[in-house]
Amino acid sequence: MSTTKNNVYFKLMKVQSKLKCEKSQYNKFGGYAYRSTSDILEAVKPLLSEVEAVIIVNDELKLIGDRYYVEATAMFLDCDTGDSIVSRAIAREAEGQKGMSEAQVTGSSSSYARKY
Repeated sequence: MSTTKNNVYFKLMKVQSKLKCEKSQYNKFGGYAYRSTSDILEAVKPLLSEVEAVIIVNDELKLIGDRYYVEATAMFLDCDTGDSIVSRAIAREAEGQKGMSEAQVTGSSSSYARKY
Protein backbone atom coordinates (compact mmCIF):
# COMPACT_ATOMS: atom_id res chain seq x y z
CA MET A 1 0.00 0.00 0.00
CA SER A 2 1.24 3.49 -0.83
CA THR A 3 2.37 5.55 2.13
CA THR A 4 1.40 8.86 0.53
CA LYS A 5 -1.60 10.79 1.76
CA ASN A 6 -3.12 10.45 -1.68
CA ASN A 7 -3.70 6.70 -1.90
CA VAL A 8 -7.11 5.11 -2.46
CA TYR A 9 -7.71 4.56 1.27
CA PHE A 10 -6.94 8.18 2.12
CA LYS A 11 -9.29 9.35 -0.64
CA LEU A 12 -12.08 7.11 0.67
CA MET A 13 -11.48 8.43 4.19
CA LYS A 14 -11.83 12.01 2.90
CA VAL A 15 -15.11 11.21 1.17
CA GLN A 16 -16.53 9.29 4.14
CA SER A 17 -15.61 12.04 6.61
CA LYS A 18 -17.34 14.74 4.52
CA LEU A 19 -20.39 12.82 3.29
CA LYS A 20 -23.67 14.02 4.76
CA CYS A 21 -26.96 12.63 3.54
CA GLU A 22 -30.09 13.36 5.51
CA LYS A 23 -33.02 10.99 5.67
CA SER A 24 -35.20 13.15 3.44
CA GLN A 25 -37.61 10.43 2.27
CA TYR A 26 -40.60 9.28 4.32
CA ASN A 27 -42.38 5.94 4.21
CA LYS A 28 -46.01 6.65 5.17
CA PHE A 29 -46.90 2.95 5.40
CA GLY A 30 -44.03 2.11 7.76
CA GLY A 31 -43.91 5.51 9.47
CA TYR A 32 -40.16 6.07 9.16
CA ALA A 33 -37.69 8.39 7.46
CA TYR A 34 -34.99 7.01 5.18
CA ARG A 35 -32.43 7.96 2.57
CA SER A 36 -32.61 6.41 -0.88
CA THR A 37 -29.68 5.00 -2.82
CA SER A 38 -30.16 7.87 -5.27
CA ASP A 39 -29.96 10.40 -2.41
CA ILE A 40 -26.66 8.89 -1.25
CA LEU A 41 -25.14 8.75 -4.73
CA GLU A 42 -26.20 12.33 -5.48
CA ALA A 43 -24.65 13.57 -2.21
CA VAL A 44 -21.35 11.77 -2.85
CA LYS A 45 -20.80 13.02 -6.43
CA PRO A 46 -19.16 16.37 -5.57
CA LEU A 47 -16.91 14.68 -3.01
CA LEU A 48 -15.79 12.10 -5.56
CA SER A 49 -14.95 14.90 -7.97
CA GLU A 50 -12.78 16.56 -5.29
CA VAL A 51 -10.65 13.45 -4.78
CA GLU A 52 -10.80 12.28 -8.42
CA ALA A 53 -12.53 8.98 -7.75
CA VAL A 54 -15.69 7.20 -8.86
CA ILE A 55 -18.08 4.70 -7.35
CA ILE A 56 -19.35 1.86 -9.51
CA VAL A 57 -22.34 -0.10 -8.21
CA ASN A 58 -23.84 -3.27 -9.62
CA ASP A 59 -26.08 -6.12 -8.54
CA GLU A 60 -26.13 -9.85 -9.07
CA LEU A 61 -29.05 -12.15 -8.34
CA LYS A 62 -28.07 -15.35 -6.55
CA LEU A 63 -30.23 -18.40 -5.93
CA ILE A 64 -29.35 -19.86 -2.55
CA GLY A 65 -31.47 -22.86 -1.67
CA ASP A 66 -34.92 -21.92 -2.87
CA ARG A 67 -34.61 -18.16 -2.22
CA TYR A 68 -33.23 -15.34 -4.31
CA TYR A 69 -30.74 -12.88 -2.88
CA VAL A 70 -29.43 -9.65 -4.36
CA GLU A 71 -25.69 -9.18 -3.93
CA ALA A 72 -24.72 -5.53 -4.37
CA THR A 73 -21.12 -4.64 -5.10
CA ALA A 74 -19.77 -1.12 -4.69
CA MET A 75 -16.31 -0.27 -5.97
CA PHE A 76 -14.52 2.93 -4.97
CA LEU A 77 -12.05 3.55 -7.81
CA ASP A 78 -9.15 6.00 -7.69
CA CYS A 79 -9.04 7.65 -11.13
CA ASP A 80 -5.37 8.60 -10.69
CA THR A 81 -3.97 5.16 -9.95
CA GLY A 82 -6.68 2.66 -10.87
CA ASP A 83 -6.55 1.28 -7.31
CA SER A 84 -9.89 0.26 -5.87
CA ILE A 85 -11.70 -0.86 -2.75
CA VAL A 86 -14.63 -3.25 -3.12
CA SER A 87 -17.48 -3.82 -0.70
CA ARG A 88 -20.33 -6.31 -1.01
CA ALA A 89 -23.65 -6.70 0.77
CA ILE A 90 -26.47 -9.18 0.32
CA ALA A 91 -30.22 -8.93 0.87
CA ARG A 92 -32.85 -11.62 0.50
CA GLU A 93 -35.95 -11.00 -1.58
CA ALA A 94 -39.15 -11.13 0.41
CA GLU A 95 -41.38 -14.05 -0.54
CA GLY A 96 -44.07 -11.54 -1.27
CA GLN A 97 -44.79 -7.99 -0.30
CA LYS A 98 -48.35 -6.73 -0.21
CA GLY A 99 -48.92 -4.12 -2.90
CA MET A 100 -45.61 -4.79 -4.68
CA SER A 101 -44.95 -6.50 -8.00
CA GLU A 102 -42.14 -9.07 -8.25
CA ALA A 103 -39.94 -6.44 -9.92
CA GLN A 104 -40.56 -4.01 -7.05
CA VAL A 105 -39.62 -6.70 -4.51
CA THR A 106 -36.32 -7.25 -6.33
CA GLY A 107 -35.75 -3.49 -6.59
CA SER A 108 -36.38 -3.08 -2.89
CA SER A 109 -33.84 -5.81 -2.08
CA SER A 110 -31.34 -4.19 -4.44
CA SER A 111 -31.77 -0.80 -2.79
CA TYR A 112 -31.35 -2.31 0.67
CA ALA A 113 -28.19 -4.20 -0.28
CA ARG A 114 -26.68 -1.19 -2.07
CA LYS A 115 -27.10 1.06 0.95
CA TYR A 116 -25.26 -1.41 3.12
